[in-house]
Amino acid sequence: MEAIEARHIQMADNTSTMEPHWGYVARVLPCTNDAGSCEYLDSVYHTHDISMLYTFILWAVIGGILVILTTLHFIKPSGQASTKARDSETQSSAGNSSWYYRAWRGTTATFRRYLLPESFIKFFGHVTRLQVLILAIMLGYLLIFTFVGETYKRWITPVKKSTLFNTRSGLGGFSDRLGAFAYALTPFTVLLSTRESALSLATGIPYQSFNFLHRWIGRVIFIQSAVHTFGWTLIEARLYQPQPTTWQAFIKEPYIIWGCFALSFVCFLYVFSIRRVIQWTGYEFFRKTHYVVACLYIGACWGHWQQLKCWMIASLGLFFIDRGVRILRTLLIHVGYFDASNNAGLGFHPAQSTLQYFDDKDGGVVRLEFDHKHAPWALGQHFFLCFPALSIWQSHPITVASVPSDHHTYIIRCRSGETGNLKKLALGGQLTTPVILSGPYGEQLLKPTEEPTNILAIAGGTGISLTLPLVLAATASDAKIHEGRAIDFVWIVRRSSCLDWIREELEEVKRRARDAGMNLNIHIYVTQEEDPELEGKTEEAVINDEKTVMETDDKAMVNSISSLSLEGGSGSFKVSYLGGCKCCHPDLKKVVTSFMQERAGNAYRTRVIASGPNGMGKDLRSAVAECNDGCAVLRGEKKGDVELVWDARD
Repeated sequence: MEAIEARHIQMADNTSTMEPHWGYVARVLPCTNDAGSCEYLDSVYHTHDISMLYTFILWAVIGGILVILTTLHFIKPSGQASTKARDSETQSSAGNSSWYYRAWRGTTATFRRYLLPESFIKFFGHVTRLQVLILAIMLGYLLIFTFVGETYKRWITPVKKSTLFNTRSGLGGFSDRLGAFAYALTPFTVLLSTRESALSLATGIPYQSFNFLHRWIGRVIFIQSAVHTFGWTLIEARLYQPQPTTWQAFIKEPYIIWGCFALSFVCFLYVFSIRRVIQWTGYEFFRKTHYVVACLYIGACWGHWQQLKCWMIASLGLFFIDRGVRILRTLLIHVGYFDASNNAGLGFHPAQSTLQYFDDKDGGVVRLEFDHKHAPWALGQHFFLCFPALSIWQSHPITVASVPSDHHTYIIRCRSGETGNLKKLALGGQLTTPVILSGPYGEQLLKPTEEPTNILAIAGGTGISLTLPLVLAATASDAKIHEGRAIDFVWIVRRSSCLDWIREELEEVKRRARDAGMNLNIHIYVTQEEDPELEGKTEEAVINDEKTVMETDDKAMVNSISSLSLEGGSGSFKVSYLGGCKCCHPDLKKVVTSFMQERAGNAYRTRVIASGPNGMGKDLRSAVAECNDGCAVLRGEKKGDVELVWDARD
């Protein structure tokens, strides 16, 4: 610290007193330098004290917002009272028609209408306007408080025993404020990235929803660190005299060396978190290096400026608590007295899964199944799966495609990396492999305390893992049948052979709906094949035939499924082939609008639950937003209250 005091032109003697400043070196009083230098020191310490105050205010604002979100989460009306009404139309007007319920639902519907669609996709990616708005508010706050309270003045002061002059200004205080904000934001960024998220427990928001803010706050820290470094480099290498001796002495100081390491680490974190770079290096390289380099960055920041180590201690604490809870949850699932085969022996017992491979032109799909006794998960949740036979250092989030029980089913699209290796196992004749689970994580889709809703479940490809268990649960023998409630199950696949993934479950859903007389519609869209019963072919159809080839047994399978109808019930089963269409994809806006106009009534509000490619999410957000009408909900019309649950794990 003596070097820092010397750099701040402070030389103590026997008559000096030390004035403490939190987060900074103590000030030597009285000031015995020239008037300009003393005035400059007044500015430096005043600006620093304000900067510390602003960091505390920043966390007070964050804490206040979390308190508000937590309060809203727990006071939200559940709507359970609506199940008491027998007649659906009576329920629409009387059930849950309190002003509080209508005001709450009407307000949320209005917010959805304007904040649910996506904006600035090329810049921010596939996120909602609400997420962009939250980021804009935070950036605006940081921008304002970065410049407010700064000293905009310059002092020309003499260098002792020299004819040279130093140029002193508010640039040092400005650079330090950026550094202070970067330190204060570090634990918040770590908190946003945790899988065992305290934010999710408090607010009910899934941890995946915080990833967008985590990425952008990390980029803000990178910019702040870079400008902080540039500012002090300019001061020490240009504005302070004599040169180059001043710069050479400065760059050799230990805390500056630590600062250079910290900047290198944060640059690495930024560059290797760019999506294109992740595609080049692989997700697992990104994930592992991100963990290690983030810890190194935190340690380097601690070494750079120990007076603000409290932020780094908090960051490391959050990181290791998150990792510890993950390990603990895995142990709770797998440590026991009996293994998967009920053989005695206390220890760690991975689940033993079976593999079934389905080949297609997009890399293939593996259906993975196993039985393992542990606490049940909730519909819509996912586990992180690790395959020890492939690597103990990798795990992937995969949604469970079965209803909560001891039996797990997963539909896994095979790509490069770990899922590609899983495909090789299946093709190599290895029909079983051990699995280590961590979880469950994610949002619970059907809560017993919530009111029943109309359900439009839409899946694209392997997104069926999210919607299939929902429909299975809604058609279970012990499920309540609510009069006037509509359930539509839409699945979009490229080829009819994809139906093999869940053929037994599809037939089970149809059988249940037929036996119970449920108001259930099932509609499957095959986007890259034509109707096998189509006799004539247009020129466009021939072009599509060149892209995809449909095997005879696949046609027979689809025909057999299509021939089954929900006779005895009020629903239907339909397969549509879009291979002869120019669009080759269903109009999701039309699907949602048709459901709201023809199927959903005012008796229940509606939930659209979907999973699939990002483009599908964009279309659904826009379509659902247009269906929301806050004023209608205030009048008691539940048809204007349409919620979207989108599976958006990155």
